[in-house]
Amino acid sequence: MKRSKEELTEFISRMQEQQQQLFKQAKQLELTPQSMKTVLYELCENIAMIMRADRVSIWLFNDDQTALTEHLTYAADSIAIPIVRELNFYNAKLYFEAITSQRVNSVDDITTNEAFQSLPSNYLVDTPITSLLDASIIMSRGIGGLLCCETVKRRNWTKLDEVFIAAFADMLSFVFDRLNRLEMENRVHELAYTDLLTGIDNENAFIEKVNDKIHKTGKELFGAFLYMKIDQFTSIQSVLGQEGTKESLKKIAIRLRSLFPEGSIFARIAFDHFIIFTEHSSDHEKDENTMEQILSELRNPIMISDQKLFLTFSYGVSLYPQHVTDAYEGIQAAKIALDSSQKMGNRKTRAVYEPLMYEQWEEEMHSEMNLGKGLDMNEFCLFYQPQVESVTHKVTGVEALIRWQHPEKGLLSPAAFIEIAETTGHITQIGEWVVSQACQQLKSWEQKGLGALTISVNISPRHFLHYQFPKFLYSCIQEYNIDPAKLIIEITENVAIEYSKIVELQIQKVQNLGFPISIDDFGTGYSAFLYLQRFSIQEVKIDRQFVTDIENDPKSRAIVRAILTLAKSLHMHTVAEGVETIGQMKKLEELGCFEIQGYYFSKPVPIEELNSWLLASPRFPFLYLPIPPA
Repeated sequence: MKRSKEELTEFISRMQEQQQQLFKQAKQLELTPQSMKTVLYELCENIAMIMRADRVSIWLFNDDQTALTEHLTYAADSIAIPIVRELNFYNAKLYFEAITSQRVNSVDDITTNEAFQSLPSNYLVDTPITSLLDASIIMSRGIGGLLCCETVKRRNWTKLDEVFIAAFADMLSFVFDRLNRLEMENRVHELAYTDLLTGIDNENAFIEKVNDKIHKTGKELFGAFLYMKIDQFTSIQSVLGQEGTKESLKKIAIRLRSLFPEGSIFARIAFDHFIIFTEHSSDHEKDENTMEQILSELRNPIMISDQKLFLTFSYGVSLYPQHVTDAYEGIQAAKIALDSSQKMGNRKTRAVYEPLMYEQWEEEMHSEMNLGKGLDMNEFCLFYQPQVESVTHKVTGVEALIRWQHPEKGLLSPAAFIEIAETTGHITQIGEWVVSQACQQLKSWEQKGLGALTISVNISPRHFLHYQFPKFLYSCIQEYNIDPAKLIIEITENVAIEYSKIVELQIQKVQNLGFPISIDDFGTGYSAFLYLQRFSIQEVKIDRQFVTDIENDPKSRAIVRAILTLAKSLHMHTVAEGVETIGQMKKLEELGCFEIQGYYFSKPVPIEELNSWLLASPRFPFLYLPIPPA
């Protein structure tokens, strides 16, 4: 179809108007999917007028060009919008090949066009289309879609028509490339500033928003940073699994946002940790009551997969401007307050920041760095405390106890560094070192003819619950060629109570390798006897607090008697810890305790001293410790 000079002039004028409109929006940064919808519809309407088409539509490819989706369509009053809104490569292969193999796909008569006939049969329902002209929308990532002109009357498309539609398609290329870039930028921003699981802010966004609020408000603002964590997060993971855990965190985030006053700023950081910034009044009692009400609401059960989930929270607080000057300091100080509170317990703890806490934190950080250096410099060693058979006083084994030969502070007991090792993650490395040293010692004793002795090693909760722990024990058997029955794995009673399901499975794995399990500090937990029934345990170690008063306190004697009776009925070995007097020893012997351990016979000693006793024993390979003089 030939066009007059006036028509061409009109065409160029309309195209320039569309280009100017797009340029204006791009310049004003208004190019968004929402702002462009009206502009694109108007563009399609103008294309229909210029191209004398009955229907003009924009279709966009997915990333791998296997599907085309209708993005927007302008149709004359008598023409329907396509019923088929998505075309699939596997159902329209010839058409896809035609539109991706050439810049413009010109079809004068669709009834004779093989590629068009591959489209779904219902594409032309209620729409008597005869001719079409497609132009590829070429984007920076490749062909991103197509611009399609369709007519009811048969058209012999000219080269000029093809040039026109290609020019319009190029305009659309600019639009969609820009939109795609904005989408990617928004996604990057979302990743940088949003916690994708819960939809609330992450730490980056929190710091920016709080600092902006502080900057705008200044000294008139009084705010509180609350660093909160879920007390039962490990249990949630073990019971609910990955999906249940995610769902619980989402619901906790929603609940936090609904409970704190309007204007509060929230973020999720580090798994089950949340940080909140909220304004507070000068009435501390009122603020504390408000916080207690919030915590009470937070403790209401959450429904996850038809299960009621009961939670408790611990938190630390720092105040602006009393304690901190910006958001980063606020997070750090509130976290230090939380860590300080949890030294006294692991549930429902709370504390307000004090400057002394920072000094203690600095000291701990210094100790942490020294701890890592100590491991690298091989500054640790094992001391051994004999375990003595009651009545005969024959040494049957030892407990391995770690010591740190600190270059400045001298010989340090575990109380000086184990807590720091637990919180920093060094405890697993330390635990593996202890087990390896104990295995080497067992092998050495076997070669010296002392293979009947056992070694007990304390395993921290974090190390014992690690999924790689059984694998590590197996590697020790292979490397040192030891009898695993000679290495007794001690776990605390509190571990068994807190993480019962996980512990039950881990105990089974460890015992399958041949290692006996002992419960240390037995009798201090409220469910001690219940868990003896549940777990497959070979030994219990009676806590020293019952041994200390066993001579004079009937209640202590009754508890020890009950433990011994129950252990005997369950065929468990018993060891009494902390025996320091002949009176304590005799009472335990009367009650039938199998083994005794404590300063009465020996304090923990270096391996050289213990070996000298063992090898010099008149009744080698057995060592009988005499009763010390009263």
